[in-house]
Amino acid sequence: MAAPKVVALLLALVIGAEYTGWPILDQAAVALLVLLGASFLWSRWSLRGLGFQRRLASDRAAVGDTVTEHLEVSNSRRLPKLWLEVRDASTLPGHRASRALHVPGRATTRWLVETPCLRRGRFRLGPVTLRSGDPLGFFPRRRNLPAFHDVLVYPATVDVSGFRLPASHLSGGRVALSKHPTVTSTVAGIRDYVPGDPLNRISWTATARTGRMMTKEFDRDPSADLWIIVDLDERHHLAGGYALDHPAHREPVEPWLDTTEEYAVTIAASLAGRCLDEGRMVGLIATADHLEVLSPDRSHRQHVKILESLALVRADGHMPLAERLAIEASRFGRESSLVVITPSVDDTWVKPLAEFAARGVRATVALIEQNTFGPAPSSLMVVSALAAMEIPVQLVKYGESVGHALTTGTADARGGPGGYARG
Repeated sequence: MAAPKVVALLLALVIGAEYTGWPILDQAAVALLVLLGASFLWSRWSLRGLGFQRRLASDRAAVGDTVTEHLEVSNSRRLPKLWLEVRDASTLPGHRASRALHVPGRATTRWLVETPCLRRGRFRLGPVTLRSGDPLGFFPRRRNLPAFHDVLVYPATVDVSGFRLPASHLSGGRVALSKHPTVTSTVAGIRDYVPGDPLNRISWTATARTGRMMTKEFDRDPSADLWIIVDLDERHHLAGGYALDHPAHREPVEPWLDTTEEYAVTIAASLAGRCLDEGRMVGLIATADHLEVLSPDRSHRQHVKILESLALVRADGHMPLAERLAIEASRFGRESSLVVITPSVDDTWVKPLAEFAARGVRATVALIEQNTFGPAPSSLMVVSALAAMEIPVQLVKYGESVGHALTTGTADARGGPGGYARG
């Protein structure tokens, strides 16, 4: 019974006792008044002396990992908290930290929450609300605690070692002439020694010949800059899966691989990780509503920046891929190679790739087939256009693992094993 109703009952008893003169009504009113007073005092003390803490093992995770959080409620008073509800308002999908607890006097109750990460993005763990009150529920109380952490979930990365990366067109082994701090086997020249130069770069023969300290300079590694271009035009992205009774229905190979968007991001993250592990310079262009552009680099920090960008992008772009390629064309030189990841069946974007090829820029396409995700046009025209331009294309279908699709889903002018006719 809610407190207002109990108060109304108390008034009714007092009025009834006054008019009827029955002693039992006076006794009931006094008993009820004592009960209300005791309940009110109990409620006032129910949340006092409580402390709450949450500790996160790491604020970074990847799809497929588990986020581990330690939570605890401490009671600094002698009397136990017989009933305490902890309500958690976290936004991480599947994170269930809410509990109903009994906390003994001057003790701490702890629990562990392990949540598998099934979605990429930035999420909040917390805040929490503590709820308690008197045993009869007359005077419920609550306290909001601003205890929260932010968690960034990176996209999943898988083994894509079977994917054939585009090779750059460097005639005669031509290398970039800019100097780079990474030592390679190619010596570009010598110069006067500068304090701070490593001793292993001193050219002792040149030093003996000239009579002064000389230092060797090295060329940058001749591997081509690789640009990963992720098409996030919202008009071409679909949620995955036909209806259960549809002949083309398939279950997702992983819970998070249920849209063309997630396939595109997973492919991009996996290829970036592989290329950076191989020491290649990798750049990223993601055509979301807020354009993401990361210039090529090969450092560990570049990998983190790419994963952070891909964790937050969404398929909310509005510019066609053909226009974006035309705008960004100046970024791609003869030493560049491209991997274009798209579900688009609009073959107008093939023409810019053909123009790049005429300039010596090599490209490979990872084409996510829309019509395997739901009712959509066939990608046959795009595949045919790419084959006519001799641009390699890998076909990715709903329900396939990314690594398997990028290894076996090849389509070329002749067809062949794993080609477009594969189904």
